[in-house]
Amino acid sequence: MLKLEIIGNLGADAEKKIVNGYSFVAMNIAHTERVTDKASGEITEATTWVSTTIGWNCDAILPYLKKGTKVFVRGFARLKVYTGHDGQKHAGINLSALEVELCGLKPSPDETKDKQEDKPF
Repeated sequence: MLKLEIIGNLGADAEKKIVNGYSFVAMNIAHTERVTDKASGEITEATTWVSTTIGWNCDAILPYLKKGTKVFVRGFARLKVYTGHDGQKHAGINLSALEVELCGLKPSPDETKDKQEDKPF
């Protein structure tokens, strides 16, 4: 059994789905690591996408699981191998969530504008 904890941002709004009479919520979480090369000072980024499902009733938080929302998720992980649109084999991570916490919402463009206007020059 593999347990995984991730903090990342939702790539799109979470969706409630029903497959074969089984109801669940599906969402994709992006975790980006930034690494600075000590010699050159160059910053590189690597983003890992984690396909996540929630099998328990999460109706209370579903309205908040919107694109850009930062979440903490803990659960069981499985590695998936699939053939991409390019015809090549790829690997991905599926996470069955046991716990989901909201860490913060992505500010709307209006909120960002208001904060910039409040700053002194």
